[in-house]
Amino acid sequence: MSVVKTVDSLPLVSVIIPAYNTEQFIEITLQFVLSQTYKNLEVIVVDDGSQDRTAEIVQSIAEDDQRVYYNNQI
Repeated sequence: MSVVKTVDSLPLVSVIIPAYNTEQFIEITLQFVLSQTYKNLEVIVVDDGSQDRTAEIVQSIAEDDQRVYYNNQI
């Protein structure tokens, strides 16, 4: 007998990514996390006042994927 679990029945995993001026790396980082086989996750990017395009990049990805949240510490 095989037990198939739906995404909603699996525990939610929170991935917290600290960011400060990470425009060179944040998109690939988010793509990597979101491409994992475990799908019931949320990704919280905590931006510590970046002066580059970090916020813009994360917010753009968050518009397309509801598992991504952007938090600006300032």
